[in-house]
Amino acid sequence: MRNRALALVLIAALAQTLPATGALAQDWNPFDPFGTEKKRPEPERQPPPPQGPDTIVPQPGEAKSQAVERLDLSPVMAADGSGLPYELWRGLDVATFEHLIAEIEIPPRSPALHALWLRLITSNVTPPGGGETDQRFMALRLETLYRSGLLEQASQELAKMPAPSGIVATLAARNDIGLGHKEQGCATAQNAGALPPDLPKPLEAQAAMISGYCAAIAGDSASAGLAAEMAREEGVKDTAGLEALDAISVHATPKIAGKEAVSLLDYRLVEAAGGTIEPGALLKQAAPSLLAALSLDPNTPPEIKLPAAEAAAQVNAISPNELADIYRKHASLAATAAGANTAERRAQLFVAAEAEHTPLKKVRLIRSFLDESRRAGLYLSALAMSARASDTVQPVPEIGWYAETAVEIALAAGDYDKARSWANFGATLGASPEGSLSHWLALIDIADSRAGGNHADSLHYIEELAVHGRLDPTLLHRIATVLDALAYDVPIPLWEAASRTPQPAGGYLPETGVLSQLQDAAKKQEFGRTVLLAMQTLGPNGAEGAHMIALGDSIRALKRAGLVPDAHRLGFEALFASWPRAIVN
Repeated sequence: MRNRALALVLIAALAQTLPATGALAQDWNPFDPFGTEKKRPEPERQPPPPQGPDTIVPQPGEAKSQAVERLDLSPVMAADGSGLPYELWRGLDVATFEHLIAEIEIPPRSPALHALWLRLITSNVTPPGGGETDQRFMALRLETLYRSGLLEQASQELAKMPAPSGIVATLAARNDIGLGHKEQGCATAQNAGALPPDLPKPLEAQAAMISGYCAAIAGDSASAGLAAEMAREEGVKDTAGLEALDAISVHATPKIAGKEAVSLLDYRLVEAAGGTIEPGALLKQAAPSLLAALSLDPNTPPEIKLPAAEAAAQVNAISPNELADIYRKHASLAATAAGANTAERRAQLFVAAEAEHTPLKKVRLIRSFLDESRRAGLYLSALAMSARASDTVQPVPEIGWYAETAVEIALAAGDYDKARSWANFGATLGASPEGSLSHWLALIDIADSRAGGNHADSLHYIEELAVHGRLDPTLLHRIATVLDALAYDVPIPLWEAASRTPQPAGGYLPETGVLSQLQDAAKKQEFGRTVLLAMQTLGPNGAEGAHMIALGDSIRALKRAGLVPDAHRLGFEALFASWPRAIVN
């Protein structure tokens, strides 16, 4: 994966007690946000792990055992509001943590995993191995926050510690420059002191590029040119940032197009040189950190702002709430936009839907916004963003067709009581079986970890669909997998219906051994390790793109480790996109 060896390089730079890993540092660039290092071979496909007390796979016609293993004591929860245990890093040292981080996609493309990842990496608990100011752990957190587009959060972490030095200072300077705080970033870099002599080449290259940036804004063209040469010596190829430094050294203005990759530091260097990058190439090749910075920077050109914000939301570099705020702030720009399937058009619909007071017009605007967003690959984010507008709509027969949309919005926003209310309202409209919304109650029960108790009533509606052949075979197997992993009583007719179709073989499976490690971490309630291994198990596309085995084991592991709401949300995400929609509207 693109972050494959981040851990190994940071160990080389930061661990005084570990042997040097200079060869690894030269082979892999830990600061390459596009993961252009050599891809690892296709993982070996493995059979299901041996059945045990937390891997229960009933056969059709057999009752499922309810036996579960529990530790004697519940974990003590952290006081930072993260919803994570205080002993978050139990069972991990920093080196192992770094290796696990290197195996996962950053930021995760799955909204459920991203929410869990964000809480994990920003939690205010003792780091692996102890030590509140551990430099290795801080450097890794800064790097992962930066790659995730969470530059503001990285600044908040830095504010909690003394003046940074060494490698942390270099990363802090890069973070400040990325946020547009150029004077502060250059002051941090200047006060960093001597860097470690065994610093990996990629980080030495980053330090050279930062030095060139600071020379550029100081008007020192000769030093900018020297920095470009130093960066080349450390292995930097013809990047947009390097072209910008070359142009600064000869008092030219760069115009850059068609680059394979554009990092946030590259962009700031081009900006310092007074140059431009063709917008289409920029948005296509931008790293998540650059997309986030373009979205949130008030100085971003208007023609780039909204498309960059949507691209950032697609990779979870900004949240749905942040995208909604950007839409609102650029309502005047959006109002002048024409044409369908553009960011400006979607912003216009979103703002109009929130401003509209007539219920019939309001729900039509919401539906139009959601349809446009689905085509742009933003459906789940758009649903969550629409919660504020939808909350003002009352369920009345005149807009009965909107009930299913309202259920989807409430589910995406995590308002399960409202989702049930709209689903029950839809069931009172006398719709045909194809148009009934009762089956949504089952998905609401899956998503809502508070539901508890007997789920027979809600699962009955899914059972009926399965018996009458109205469920896609892949969805049928995924439903059975999720329900079993959450320890629900799976209706026997649903198991029987699933047994009549081959189990889907597609989806992501991790390398051999990862599933066993995940099961072991969950059993020991090693919370952080469980989360990182679950992310590795599910792969780059999250629950929706995972193999059935990986999906079931990940949900089961999170649940067993005490992360029950996250397990339920993962189950919801695995099913939502292919959930049956009513043939109305």
